[in-house]
Amino acid sequence: MRRNLPRGIAAILLVVPALALQAACGSSGSGSTVPPPPPPQAITVQVQPSTANVRAGEQQQFTASVTGTSNTAVTWSINGIAGGDDTVGRIDASGLYTGPAVMPSPNGAIVRATSVANSTASGTSALSILNPVPIVTGASPTVLGASAQAGASTTTLLTVTGSKFASGARLVFGGQAVNTTVVSSTQVSAAVTITAAQAQAGSVTLRVNNPAPGAVDSTTSASVTIRTATVVSPTAAVRFLEQATFGPTIDSITQLQYVGFEQFLQDQFNAPASTFPDPLPADNVNDPTTLQRRFFTNAFYMPDQLRQRMAYALHKIWVVSWVVIDRWDAFAGYLRMHQGHAFGTYRQVMENVTLNPAMGAYQDIANNDKANPAAGISCNENYGRELMQLFTIGVWQRNQDGTLKLDAQNNPMPTYDQTVVENNACALTGWTYQNLPGQNRNWPRPPNFTGLLVAVESHHDTNAKTLLNNFSLPANQTAYQDLTGTLDNIYTYPSTAPHVSTLLIQQFVTSNPSPAYVKRVADVFDSGTFSSNGFTFGNGQRGDLRALIAAILLDPEARRGDDPAQTFVSDGKLREPILWVTGIFRMLGATSDGGRVINDTANMGQRYLFPPTVFSYFSPDFAVNTPGGAVPGPELQLHTTATSLTRANFINTIAYNSNLGSTSIDYTPWAARLTQVGQSQFLDELNLVLLHGKMSAQMRTSITNAMNAVPAGASQDINKTKAALYLIFSSSQYQVQR
Repeated sequence: MRRNLPRGIAAILLVVPALALQAACGSSGSGSTVPPPPPPQAITVQVQPSTANVRAGEQQQFTASVTGTSNTAVTWSINGIAGGDDTVGRIDASGLYTGPAVMPSPNGAIVRATSVANSTASGTSALSILNPVPIVTGASPTVLGASAQAGASTTTLLTVTGSKFASGARLVFGGQAVNTTVVSSTQVSAAVTITAAQAQAGSVTLRVNNPAPGAVDSTTSASVTIRTATVVSPTAAVRFLEQATFGPTIDSITQLQYVGFEQFLQDQFNAPASTFPDPLPADNVNDPTTLQRRFFTNAFYMPDQLRQRMAYALHKIWVVSWVVIDRWDAFAGYLRMHQGHAFGTYRQVMENVTLNPAMGAYQDIANNDKANPAAGISCNENYGRELMQLFTIGVWQRNQDGTLKLDAQNNPMPTYDQTVVENNACALTGWTYQNLPGQNRNWPRPPNFTGLLVAVESHHDTNAKTLLNNFSLPANQTAYQDLTGTLDNIYTYPSTAPHVSTLLIQQFVTSNPSPAYVKRVADVFDSGTFSSNGFTFGNGQRGDLRALIAAILLDPEARRGDDPAQTFVSDGKLREPILWVTGIFRMLGATSDGGRVINDTANMGQRYLFPPTVFSYFSPDFAVNTPGGAVPGPELQLHTTATSLTRANFINTIAYNSNLGSTSIDYTPWAARLTQVGQSQFLDELNLVLLHGKMSAQMRTSITNAMNAVPAGASQDINKTKAALYLIFSSSQYQVQR
């Protein structure tokens, strides 16, 4: 009888024969067994070098050794970022690391190599990023003035250019590190004090030192020459700086006395350029305040004073106004453009401005379409007219000395007629803005202020055109060919040299230059070169602005007032509000972020970036009536009873109001000088540096009486100083630049 086993026991019995069979099949003749396979070997990654110091911008090769697998490939990361980034540096697939341009904070980083075979296996190297080795390429000015007298010292603002200047870098002047402003990675500036010993040596070597981590001096150096013989009188130095800069400072007066006019110009032409920023994403693009502040701080402190003055002059001649173009991005590019071509040629100015999108919007050259009578479209005449009337040749034909050419009936002869205006307008058709990102529009295009205007040939008028002096543009030319021909036609027109020369003389020196002065400068415009005392300015190209500026500033008529006895009553001009304020702030050594003076100068009739019309802040043709007839005085168009009172109130405020916001003025050095030399000599010195030695006897008596009326006490000399400066700065003798 069959007996059934319990289910669990039956299952066990079924396994036993299978195990026996498996053992029998696996045995060898000797009766030994095969050992189990070894466990898998662990994958390891080792990075070499295990630690590294790398200077910003330099390279370091890392290698990775991988064991435990035949796949030795790795991926690289820095601080967990695959391939790194611009902050911590980048590493490529071969392990070549390139440090960031600027040292990060903190400056430590971890370089990691991770196995491709096993992403949990990695090796690391500890990286320290150090400041780069700075490179010095030049200095401005290249010649410094100083007294070689024992115990004497002279302070001068020095700008050093190069590359790899780190935050906290210091200028090492003659082996001594000095307080330094790092303007950018390519520029530092410092007020350097020249000792008598350095002056006697005749030159000083300078380097730049980058701070820790990795503190290091530049491997290259520059040197500056020290000149100890004065070549310019104090009065001449003050006058020249009033004309060529935004106002003299005590240090710049001393510097110019030793180096002379020509060397000063040479250094200014080579000085590194100040600039204007683009708006940040968080900025209000319709708010001009930051650009206005930058203009004033550049004018107060930056060393490229002559370039700034020239760019400012061009801004007033080639007008674009925030009244119409109320965009920061438009103006930042427009102002940088003027800085960039300030020392080029006038022909370069003409083309750069014509293709600038801010001017394109302001004067309607952008989207200026070819004529289509059937559609009611005519070429826009705005820019074609103003290009001639205001920017180049003027309304009336001029002799080389700027006097009017007259016809047989003694009537002035016009430079152009309506036909020329219309043909100019059609020659300048077909230009529009570059497409905005993501757009692909043909015509018309919306404003884009990030690049020059571009041509759309299908909207350019290709008819033949007759311009000035019956010059013809052939038919079927491109937009650029017609633009080039139009600008060349105007540039070579005989009235361009005297008209532009007159405009620039008015900007720098005098409102009413003599015909002889205009002719001398216009001749330099034509020749493109000017020489003085062994210096040659300009490269011989017509309209070279370096030659033109040198000719304007060094002309005998500009310099005759350097001797007070030679001053003509007709010389000079009223200081416009912006130049009046910057001159005062620079002379007093004021510190300011430029904020308060925006409204101060606006209240005086000149709000920077806001010329009210295409004729600028004031018309270059504005004249005042005198007993001898009308006399040119453009700046006087802004001078009214109200604005003259505003000027006086401004001086009163900065002298006696203790709350000037972000502006501060230290009168202590002036008061100390008063204490040191006494009231009479102090007034002599103020007369010299502020009034060119022309203080009238009546004015001196008034100032003396005001100073004597100051009550005795601890602040007496400070208050006497303020009283004297208030009366001088608000006087007509100071406000007229002679």
